Amino acid sequence: DEAHCVSQWGHDFRPDYLFIKDYIPMLKNRPIVAAFTATATPEVKDDIIERLGLQDPDVYVRGFDRPNLKFFVRENLRKMERAKEALRIAKSIEGSGIVYAITRKETEQLAKFFKEEGIKAAAYHAGMTNERRSRIQNEFMENKFKVIVATIAFGMGVDKADIRFVIHVGMPASPEGYYQEAGRAGRDGEKSFCILLHSKSDASLHNFFIMSGKNEMISQGKSWEDTKKAIDIRYGRLNKMKEYVSHSSCRRKLLLEYFGDPAVKESAENCGGCDVCMDFKWAKYSDGEEEGGKVKTKSKPRKSKAKESMTIMETVKLYQQKYSAEKIAKARSLGISTIYNHLTQWYAEGGELEIENLVSKEQEKIISEAMDKKHGFQKLKEIKERVGDGISYEQIRLIWAKKKRGA
Repeated sequence: DEAHCVSQWGHDFRPDYLFIKDYIPMLKNRPIVAAFTATATPEVKDDIIERLGLQDPDVYVRGFDRPNLKFFVRENLRKMERAKEALRIAKSIEGSGIVYAITRKETEQLAKFFKEEGIKAAAYHAGMTNERRSRIQNEFMENKFKVIVATIAFGMGVDKADIRFVIHVGMPASPEGYYQEAGRAGRDGEKSFCILLHSKSDASLHNFFIMSGKNEMISQGKSWEDTKKAIDIRYGRLNKMKEYVSHSSCRRKLLLEYFGDPAVKESAENCGGCDVCMDFKWAKYSDGEEEGGKVKTKSKPRKSKAKESMTIMETVKLYQQKYSAEKIAKARSLGISTIYNHLTQWYAEGGELEIENLVSKEQEKIISEAMDKKHGFQKLKEIKERVGDGISYEQIRLIWAKKKRGA
């Protein structure tokens, strides 16, 4: 398993794995060799076959797409903004989650911050003793805390099916690493979120790690040719990760193309499951302020704008697929008034909506007359009394939003 580790092109190359090819013939009864990986590009796949000495093997590519995973990226955040956003997401999504940080120090800082803000969390990294890491992992598996804040040391072999979100507080070094870590969410098939919170300093930190690796290889006596080849591979993967973060096209499609998914050519232009395709708008930081390096929040917590926007966009996605308000309500197990409120908010903020599908011309005329110059924009209750029982509050709000837009 994790066969990508045998490939120098893989994101977690381990030189000792190269001896597997020589070890297999030494076994008394040579076994059938099968190699499994969830994160192999076509280049890595070919290298695995060569490195393991597989002769004309059967190759099965199931496909990399997992439609239940929703991909989001937020760019260019400062350190405390990232901490705030990660906290807000963790509070707004039910279930457990993983927060990945690049450095050990940051895992400790974030776990402490989460606990101070009322979220049960624990840090996990390779600097801890094996006993402590094992205890933290077991407690997470048993749902004794909501969030584990970890470096990439956490996750190999972990199979917790009900992880609802994976947040990367920092850009990973490669698409392979990112997809493997993000893929720990939603293994039960339920909707889950994979969110990358990016900072401009992320690339500089990875550049430092790459150059440190270069110096280490040279000190170990590696040839310049081998060293340069390894460095070029790492920079190539880092550049692909930068492209994923900054690109304005479907994030899911970028990942599937990178891994050579055979079904990507038939996939829809709009996946409906990433921030780009959903035209997702991130909330601004109006519910707190940064002071002395700490996050200061108001006394009454507000509902997460990020979560609220995600919920609205799921409704809009179904509406754009020509679902009626009633069908959307049934599909989402929500009340019809909630669906109208979602669509009204979307429309009020500049989204496109065919009002006549929700409010007939005759109903719009009645509502408009109740909002004439004499009455102006009165309280909804007063307008409702004028229009009668055949028109709902939700329909009034839609026409109200239309008039405010000057449509």
